[in-house]
Amino acid sequence: MSLFAGMRCSCWALTAMLALWCNAVAATDDSLAAIQARGTLLVGVKSDVPCWGELDKTSGEIVGLEPDLARDLAERLGVALKLVPVLSAERVSALETRQVDVVIATLNATPERRAQLTLVSPSYYESGAGLLARRSEGFKQWSELRNRRICSRRGSFYNRPIAVEYGADIVALYSAEIALAALRDGRCDGFLGDTAVFAVMLQNLELAERYEMTLPALYPTGWAVALHPDARGGRLEAAISQAIVHWHRSGLLGRLEEKWGIPRSEFSRRMEAEWRQAAPDSDPEPERR
Repeated sequence: MSLFAGMRCSCWALTAMLALWCNAVAATDDSLAAIQARGTLLVGVKSDVPCWGELDKTSGEIVGLEPDLARDLAERLGVALKLVPVLSAERVSALETRQVDVVIATLNATPERRAQLTLVSPSYYESGAGLLARRSEGFKQWSELRNRRICSRRGSFYNRPIAVEYGADIVALYSAEIALAALRDGRCDGFLGDTAVFAVMLQNLELAERYEMTLPALYPTGWAVALHPDARGGRLEAAISQAIVHWHRSGLLGRLEEKWGIPRSEFSRRMEAEWRQAAPDSDPEPERR
């Protein structure tokens, strides 16, 4: 083979590789294009977690802090919003089967989930694993859960480590409502869940009279907006990342905490201060499409 022919083959190979790479990048961008062509953003949110995402019995609509974030995101993308209720165990499959475009549903950003999905940075919230239990139990440390029947929700990442490290008998139930009912009925000695969620629940005086959350939080982890794995590196991920930065820098998350009666978290305060300090003038309100 002549030198020229060899160079020509090399050029064709390089061109083919570049074409494949460009097609791969373009494919990751299809998520945003498809949403804008459809004119509707499908967002999976909780419908069983008070203040974060719950069904309003009067209107029949899903309301809460995370549905409000979904609404802001749809407005930024210039499309309508459709909220789709998802339980903890359904969040990953809802994205994988494309029932939804986005999940904003108290999803902790764990390494396993980063391998399964596209988790957008930065995190919009943070929480740890906590235990809600009857005051009469008097739990003082996690080791006291050994061989105790502890209810939780299917799909919660801390179910296995709590069982392995502390010997708890974890009963993974279908929803938070069912787990709370099991605790109230005495079928469980405690309810394992997110500290941010329990902090809201314990503002109910009737509940707080009988139950408490006294154990220190375990595995504090950021909550991430999640997308289909094919969206990694695409325009949709970039647009949502910019939106999350705006949520922090503008103080939107703090205002929504106040709106929904959620105790102001140290995380939201810190992130607001850090993002404002990082580049206070670099995040103008984007033009609504």
